[in-house]
Parts: sequence; C-alpha cells; structure tokens
Amino acid sequence: MKTKQQSSAQTGNPAIKVQNLVDFTGRDLYIGIDVHKQRWQVAVYYDGLILSNTSIVASTGALTTHLRKRYGEARFSCVYESGPFGFSLCRSLWAEGMECMVVNPADIPNTNKESRSKSDPVDARKLALHLAAGLLHPIHVPSERLQKQRSLIRFRKKLWGDLCRAKNRLKGELLFQGFVIPKQYDNAHWSHNFLHWIEQQALKEEDLKDTLLLMLEEVKSLRLLLLKTERKLRELMWTGDFKVKSGLLRSIPGVGPLTATAVPAGSR
Repeated sequence: MKTKQQSSAQTGNPAIKVQNLVDFTGRDLYIGIDVHKQRWQVAVYYDGLILSNTSIVASTGALTTHLRKRYGEARFSCVYESGPFGFSLCRSLWAEGMECMVVNPADIPNTNKESRSKSDPVDARKLALHLAAGLLHPIHVPSERLQKQRSLIRFRKKLWGDLCRAKNRLKGELLFQGFVIPKQYDNAHWSHNFLHWIEQQALKEEDLKDTLLLMLEEVKSLRLLLLKTERKLRELMWTGDFKVKSGLLRSIPGVGPLTATAVPAGSR
C-alpha cells in the first residue's frame, strides 16, 4: 500500500495521506466521528495508521461520499458519542450498509494527556482507535417510531421537574417575606385550598401582590400542562406494543402506569 506521511498539528500525531491508487476493497476501516451542529470531525483508522482526520459538513450524504470516494468498497465501522443530535446519523449509516454504534461519553476510556489536549481531531481519533481495539460498548438505539413516542415520556419528566422548581420558588418567597404557612398546608401536597390561601395572602399585600400572583399562575399552568401530558401518556399506553408490555410491567407490585412508561417498548 502506497502512502505518504504528513504532520498534523491538530492531532499531534502523524496522519497518513492515502493515494488514490490504494484499493481498500474488503478491508476493515474504523471511523470515529465527533458530531457537532455545523461540522463533523471524521477520523479513519486502518492497520495501526490514522489514514485521515478531516472536518466535513454535518451531513450523512457528505460523510458517505467522503468515505466512498477515498476508500471505495471498504467495510466501514463507525462510532460517535450520544448527545443532542440523537440517533438519525446511526440509522442513516445503517441504511447505507455501514456498521455504526452510539456510545455513552462516560464509557469512553480516557487518558490525562487526552483530557488536557482535548479537541475535535483528538476526540475523533480516540473514538476510531478505541473502536478498532474493541474497547467501546454501544448503547441501545431505539426505532425511530419508538424514539418519537418516548419523547412524550421525557417531556412529562421535564415538566415534573419544572413544577417542583416553581413550587419551591413560590414557597421560598413566602418564607422569605415572613408568611407563616398553616400546618395543614406545609407539606409536599399542594391542594386547591393551599393555592387559594396563597392567592388570598397575595391580595392583602399591594407591593408583593404581582410577584406572588405571577408565581402562583406559573404553578397552576404547569399543573394543568402536566395533567394533560399524563392523560396523553395513558392513551399511549393503550396502543400497540405499549398495551401488552405495560400490562405485564404493571402486574409487578409497585409498578404503576407512569413507571411502566419509562421502560422501552421495543428495540431495533
């Protein structure tokens, strides 16, 4: 195989410039992809050498064109870290006949040197090397349909967190301003009577009224939105695979409708 070595200031390691006459047909190439919104850093590893470490436009088409043009009919095994861009890249590479795995960033072996010199080329190179060495373990990639359905479950969880924070802010403001919360209301359960009591206290305080009423409106809005979301989740649990698997999970003591929704209903 004819290659020409060139220095790479970005990675601190020699890169290999591959001549067009090299035939990679049937050879195993390992591709580390550092995924970002605008551009991807793509490192290609083969037989102890980093053949290239290139920044390309963030597009599956651009990636497959880049790999096929340079390395022809090689067997490509790709990897990238899970993150805000989801699993669409993985599914697209599967559709192109390439192997791909998505890994948890916390599970990637790391050295102190790599941490101190962290950059996109270093991260892509590290992914390619670890993939070739068999040191990476994939996370589950759900089907596209299941991923979209489970977004409702994640939204419900975020709403619950938002509601808890809104309640804590409002109760904290009451305590800071010297209000004594009646014993029957001073607990984790916020009844309608407690909400009415807060509203009555706010109306008595001209200078504080707007603040308390707006904070109370936030709590009420989030409670209503959370209720609507949970109703939609219960409807979802009566459809397709969710109905059967949710029923089996709920037969376990202590597992209710919301807990059952958090368990995947299917896999690739």
